Amino acid sequence: MIAQIISYGIMTLILAAHFSRANNDMLAIVILLFPFLLLLKKAWVIDILQGLGALATLVWIYTGYQYVKIRLANGDDWIRLVLIIGSVALYTAWSTYFLRSKRVKEIYQITD
Repeated sequence: MIAQIISYGIMTLILAAHFSRANNDMLAIVILLFPFLLLLKKAWVIDILQGLGALATLVWIYTGYQYVKIRLANGDDWIRLVLIIGSVALYTAWSTYFLRSKRVKEIYQITD
C-alpha cells in the first residue's frame, strides 16, 4: 500500500509543478490535496483518484502535443520532448492503475 501512495504522491507533485509553472498555483494546490483523500478509506476515494489520474494522463498527452507543435514550428528537435513527456504520461497512467492493486482493494473494500 505504501508503494501505491508514494507513486501516486509523486505523480501529483509532478502535475502540480506543471500547473505551478503555468502560473496556475490554485490548481496546483488543489491537486496537492487529492492524495490526502486516501486517509478516508472509502471506495469512492479510489474512483476519484483514478479519475484524476486519467485526466492527468490526458493533460500530459495534450501538453506534449502542444509543445511538439511549437518545436516543429520553430524547427527545433522534438524527439527528446516526446520521450520525456511520454514517459511522464506513462508514469501517470501507471501510478493510477497501481491503485487497483489487490491490497488497495482490500483496504478500501472494493469489489469488482
